[in-house]
Amino acid sequence: MIPATTPPSLPAPDGLPAASLVGVGASLDETAALRPVVRAAIACVLGERADHPDVEDCTHEALARALEGRSRLRDGEPLRPWVLGIARHVALDVLRRRRRTRRAEAQPAHDAEAQGELLEAVEDPAPGPEERASQSERARRIELALQKLAEPQRRALLAFHVEGLNYQQISRRLDIPLGTVATWIARGRRCLAEALGE
Repeated sequence: MIPATTPPSLPAPDGLPAASLVGVGASLDETAALRPVVRAAIACVLGERADHPDVEDCTHEALARALEGRSRLRDGEPLRPWVLGIARHVALDVLRRRRRTRRAEAQPAHDAEAQGELLEAVEDPAPGPEERASQSERARRIELALQKLAEPQRRALLAFHVEGLNYQQISRRLDIPLGTVATWIARGRRCLAEALGE
């Protein structure tokens, strides 16, 4: 009778813990033999050279997942397509992560551009130089026209248009009849319209 011996511990490929390899036997050798094919497939998906660090990381991850999930492989199912499928998914995860990182890095610049475009599209509510000059000239002409009015008439007109008082309030303030207030305001408006050419 042959004495029972403990099987020799298998070396872990690329840092895989030896404990995770217990009971995998021949599948470890089969999976390790697929390393060059897995590396080439991942390099193709990532669009990188085979010696790129991301390719090596993905290769290691794909082989580790294959070894850990070996029990999910159905009897008689070929190992190579199954492992290559895992490798493809690992590589696609890396591509997605890269895209998210690029988007996150580009987002602040894009936001700044969008804000700049938005600010340029919004009209400035302040009057432009021509409009300010026109308003200034109009104000000067109004001031000259107001100076030509008699003092009580000017006070009535300013109380109505500037202070927003109604005819009754102006009548009480200036102690004049309501009809006089209406007449003074109407005449004052006509004088202003003539001075402004309106």
